[in-house]
Amino acid sequence: MIKNNKIYQTNNYNKFNNFLGNRSVASVKSRHHIEKLMESMKKSYLPQPIIVDENMAVLDGQHRLEAAKQLNLPIYYLKMHSPISVMDIQRVNNVTNKWDTNDYLSSNLELEKDKYPTNFHQHPYHLYSWFKKRYKFAHRNILEMFYNNYDEKVMNEAFRSGNLIIKNLEKAKSQAEYIHSFKHLMIQVPYNNRAFVSAFLKVMKHHKFNRKTWIQKVQMNSRRLVKCTTMGDYRAVICDVYNWNNRINKIKFDD
Repeated sequence: MIKNNKIYQTNNYNKFNNFLGNRSVASVKSRHHIEKLMESMKKSYLPQPIIVDENMAVLDGQHRLEAAKQLNLPIYYLKMHSPISVMDIQRVNNVTNKWDTNDYLSSNLELEKDKYPTNFHQHPYHLYSWFKKRYKFAHRNILEMFYNNYDEKVMNEAFRSGNLIIKNLEKAKSQAEYIHSFKHLMIQVPYNNRAFVSAFLKVMKHHKFNRKTWIQKVQMNSRRLVKCTTMGDYRAVICDVYNWNNRINKIKFDD
């Protein structure tokens, strides 16, 4: 609930605080949004109040605040006195300027660090961040490795809501290291191509798949690994490379 519906005005930008878990305004996406706001404000400044809580933490409007600050313009704000959560902020922001994966990650990293100040680096979002920096796989592929399957709706909802689970980190690392081990043989396709990795993870689950055999086959037939557009096409190409000159332990999929 907005307190008294009163709109306040100030040029003292330092009185405002960050709300724990709200997205950062330092990301590339946020800086671009701030620049667009500044261009608009330079042409015509139509004050749109930001919303803060009773501790002056910004609940909505941190990009407008940063743009006004850089232009030395007055900022208008409303105070809200009813409790609000990070999830509430996400829902409001997603109407106008949707959160992306990096926004959710940044938010959950901050919340995780606040909750586990002494060992935050051992918890899911910090492990996700480390994994992503080390192996440079796409978000989808990391979740596939962490969960050992992929249900996009369920897993992304868990990631966004702060409920990320890593079922087997060592297995995920083993899969990532294995894919890295033959990336130098991939001439036409980047090793971390999202569709390729999704297809390869599926092929790896086949009961006849052998890691040593794959390395031998891709060494002899690296040019067969051609660029595709879909995961299904990549799976077919991977099977073709694996099955080349292999009469006994061929990998086949019915679908």
